[in-house]
Amino acid sequence: MLESCAAPDALCAPAAAADAGERCPSRSGALSPGDGAARWGGRPRRVPAGTELRFEGDPADSVLWVLTGWVALSKSLDDGRRQILDLVLPVDLIQAVAADGATSSCRITALTETVIAACAWPAFARRLAATAALRELVDRLAAAAAARQTERMLRLGQGTAYERVAHVLLELFVRLEAAHQTAETAFPLPITQTELGDLTGLTSVHVCRTLRRLARNGVIRHPDHAIVIRDVAELCRISRLSLDQFRTQILPPGLTMARPALA
Repeated sequence: MLESCAAPDALCAPAAAADAGERCPSRSGALSPGDGAARWGGRPRRVPAGTELRFEGDPADSVLWVLTGWVALSKSLDDGRRQILDLVLPVDLIQAVAADGATSSCRITALTETVIAACAWPAFARRLAATAALRELVDRLAAAAAARQTERMLRLGQGTAYERVAHVLLELFVRLEAAHQTAETAFPLPITQTELGDLTGLTSVHVCRTLRRLARNGVIRHPDHAIVIRDVAELCRISRLSLDQFRTQILPPGLTMARPALA
């Protein structure tokens, strides 16, 4: 069982800010995901890669803040075929509750070594009711997740393999750049080609071929467990996206970005 958060009043300072108008802003003026996790997450817990944090249908008795690492939300058919619905990266919030309000709507798996902080739903609900800044943060995190999932769903239904993989690489770059986990246009890719295939609806063989094609066309380099984008503008063109608009749609609040040149 994941540890629950402490009493909510102990998690936000000063205590006098705990009324309905409480705001604990970042420098940007909005509560950031990191602020939210620090104030309303539980005691951090490190879990190894491959840990199943929750299965579909398990009791969903807490929300989970992802502090480090990569976490997959997925569903599977009875024959084992899996679709990764989303990748949760630092710092973000996992709610994943079914319509019954009590059980997990999907499987939650740590793809890498991950640090999480759990907060029991009753305590989290009390803080949501009392804290305008937290309500705003949770709403914007949910909107960001929905936006990136709808973009991915569009390409799953209508995109080619080339477009799907290009789009996912662009999404990961934008999200990791905002979390200060890129070096110019290079970023870590600590997941397998099978997992990338489960995210894009492709076989691992097809993912491999598509990555090679992107590399052959001068769009990316693919050293071990990393991606280097050589042509950001071309990756955007293949993905059929405006980079600035895409950033605005899928990034949660309170994050800053060092934007690369598109030439």
